[in-house]
Amino acid sequence: MVPRIKADNIAEHIALQREAVLDAAVRLFTERGFTEVALGDIAAEVGLARNSVYRYVPDKTHLLVEWYRRTVPQIISSWQEAVSGDDPPDQRLQRWAYTYLSWARTPEHSLVAPLTDALDQLDEATRAEVADLHRSMMAVVTAVVEEAGVKPSEVAGCVELISGIVLGAARAETNGADRGALRPRIDAAVAAVLSASGR
Repeated sequence: MVPRIKADNIAEHIALQREAVLDAAVRLFTERGFTEVALGDIAAEVGLARNSVYRYVPDKTHLLVEWYRRTVPQIISSWQEAVSGDDPPDQRLQRWAYTYLSWARTPEHSLVAPLTDALDQLDEATRAEVADLHRSMMAVVTAVVEEAGVKPSEVAGCVELISGIVLGAARAETNGADRGALRPRIDAAVAAVLSASGR
């Protein structure tokens, strides 16, 4: 029996199925945890035979890569919007920090950790692609730090430090920290990192 095609043609059907597999994987990964989900669970969620999933991805780790490919352009767009404008760099970075914080507190952001842990399992080209995606995302922040007049040799460190502050704030808020008390400290920390850098 030929499987029913859910689109106008086979190529579109495959694309739709691939997207359905990815959506199901992300949902299950965020609900149960990456290590607790098997490809068979994802197949069942979509209504496929387990072996059919291999038509779309070779393993679970590549589903994380697919998720990252889809997510990074969306994050870049939101970050670019956050840092747009003519106001001072520290204020634009503070807006970016809140935008990043919002993402860092979502269930989907938890998928960054297993992707990072699994990088060694990927082929060189895919590892390079993931690294390029990360760089393209952080380039939004880097550009604003450069505009702030930070020494070129200190830019990368400043970006890492500010990012670390935001991720720490996300963990603190998730653990119940008072957002009203914490967020002014984020503003102060971003301003301090920029002002302490050699000019």
